[in-house]
Amino acid sequence: MQSDFRAALVHLCNRVLHPLVRILVRFGVSAGELKSIIDSVYARAGLEYLQHAGERATYSRLAVITGINRSALTAILAAPPDRDFRPRSGTQLHRAARVLNGWHDDADFQTAAGRPAVLPVLEGRSSFRSLALRYSGGVYYRTILAELEHVGAVERVGKNRVRAARRSLGVGGASTQALYCAGEVAGDLMATLDHNLSCRAHEQLPVRSLVLPADPRSVPLFRAQVGRRADAMLEQVDAFLQAQASQRARSSLGTKRGEALALGAAVFAVCRQEKAPAPLPRPRSLAGRGRSRS
Repeated sequence: MQSDFRAALVHLCNRVLHPLVRILVRFGVSAGELKSIIDSVYARAGLEYLQHAGERATYSRLAVITGINRSALTAILAAPPDRDFRPRSGTQLHRAARVLNGWHDDADFQTAAGRPAVLPVLEGRSSFRSLALRYSGGVYYRTILAELEHVGAVERVGKNRVRAARRSLGVGGASTQALYCAGEVAGDLMATLDHNLSCRAHEQLPVRSLVLPADPRSVPLFRAQVGRRADAMLEQVDAFLQAQASQRARSSLGTKRGEALALGAAVFAVCRQEKAPAPLPRPRSLAGRGRSRS
């Protein structure tokens, strides 16, 4: 039974983290950066768990339930929860992001005005190859350059020189506001699922999901139909909540006296593209292993 429960939790983690990590990779957030963020969230969620359970919250107890070193917990909880994220060391940054940061911050690769200089790819101490050697952590400079060109952070100037087009690795049509909005919607959905997994059936909030095989040509019509029905449903929810607001009725969801409560609903369409990732090519250094010599 315990192994089945753990397998279900692993499945939950994979389904939640995979789309999140796709977003993070697209915008240049490394596994090391995510690990630091997770440590911070684990520490604060663990503290909240102990306090809600009425248990004494100590660093030793937190270390036991979170698996985070006690000395690290002290530093994590001492920092403001809403601070701008800073990795614990430069080695946790995405390697291409580290190269971009060096280009913008290191005087050896800047103009006299302090701007990122146009760099020769190969020649000289202030070349892109030298920049990558200094900041990429050992990754081949052509690999870094190809990644930066792919996301549009670097542009070619002639044949043998490059310039920094922007400091961010972000690609696509996303904006800062869209990312904040995505965080709010995803957080609300996970909070609802957390609520439903920790309360009795009659206290659970409605969560409905339907996913069926479909013809790709139906996507535009599906998008329009769901969009119209979502707008209509949210208008009804808004009218209900506006009517209830004047009554100042207390909720039965278990909030403490004096706590603020917000209710709402979200509608999102689902489009699953269940394609297996292409296999990675075999490293050349391993291609000949295991073969007998004639």
